[in-house]
Amino acid sequence: MERIRPTLSYLLVASASALGLWAAVSLPRHATPPVEKPQPVLVTAPKPVQRPQVDVVFVLDTTGSMSSLISGAKKKVWEMARFIAQGQPAPELRVGLVAYRDVGDEYVTKFFDLTDDIDGVYQNLTSLAAGGGGDTPEHVAKALHEAVYRSNWSASKNSLKLVYLVGDAPPHSDYQDGLDYRAIAREAKSRGIRINTVRCGSDDDTRVSFTEIANLTGGDFSTIDQSGGMADVRTPYDEEMARLNRALTETAIPYGDAERRSMIRKKAEHSLDAPAEAQAARAGWFGLAKTRGHAAAVSDGDLLDDVANNKIRMEAVAPSALPEPMQAMSATERSRFIEDKRKARDEVLNQINGLAAKRDAYLKNSAAPAKGGFDGKVRETVKKQAADIGLLY
Repeated sequence: MERIRPTLSYLLVASASALGLWAAVSLPRHATPPVEKPQPVLVTAPKPVQRPQVDVVFVLDTTGSMSSLISGAKKKVWEMARFIAQGQPAPELRVGLVAYRDVGDEYVTKFFDLTDDIDGVYQNLTSLAAGGGGDTPEHVAKALHEAVYRSNWSASKNSLKLVYLVGDAPPHSDYQDGLDYRAIAREAKSRGIRINTVRCGSDDDTRVSFTEIANLTGGDFSTIDQSGGMADVRTPYDEEMARLNRALTETAIPYGDAERRSMIRKKAEHSLDAPAEAQAARAGWFGLAKTRGHAAAVSDGDLLDDVANNKIRMEAVAPSALPEPMQAMSATERSRFIEDKRKARDEVLNQINGLAAKRDAYLKNSAAPAKGGFDGKVRETVKKQAADIGLLY
């Protein structure tokens, strides 16, 4: 009998069948490749941009010969603050004060720490009056020690820390109290604090010592007139801006205990006694703050501004912490009251900003600010030194 030889096709079919049988026996059912679950994508929120910090401490000789400079500084504090706050990117500004005289006077130093409450700074300035002195040297070392060691300076690397030492007499070198102005200046330098010195008048010993202090810290030395040299320029917009300043103050809602509310109210009202040009500058300061997201009427303790900026929730404020007219209101009435105040404030601030632009243009085209005056020196040195932290004017 002839043997039948398997054909190629037969062998292929047989092989395929065998493989199929092996696969059916060897592989688990449903042996589909596992599907990887998508992993959650972690998105890191961008860190908020930290605004540059500018800390300025004015160290002022308040002996009898400095009367004119102190009077000028009171008028110009809001103007100088507004200039500093106009840097780009917008900085956070704090201002401190040290008033100094000499041993044997009514006081040697008066210290006011750094604060962003410019109304409070004005109030502190107005509490100072020139007096005492008599001998030429003053206790400059004690004043610088207060400024450098006691002030609550910013710890931020993105900060500009400035002292303005302003006086017309050199430091005492004969006191045995361990205070050496050179050592204090070196310590200021190590802490990143510049001391800018401003000599009032023409005393040569003051020039020598003040130049040395500035050089030790990388600061600038300058000389101004004994009077302070601050130009008292009035504009056609001052009276109307002073009126708006009063209207703005009326929109404030102080809160806290009765003592705190009274303090906030008095501080705001204190500004209304300032000359019209100073009130105009104050109004412009708050107008600028509105463009930066703070529609405030007072520098500190304003319920309307604090609620708007999430510093506090309205529900968390006890009725007893509210101004007396609001304490008896229902929640609905309080909300309506606050909304009415907000609308009134926005309207006033918008008017202020419109006039402030015209006032700025007028001042720019006039003789102010006098570059040789104290306020001019502050503008000049801030503009120059702020560039170190990328702050431009």
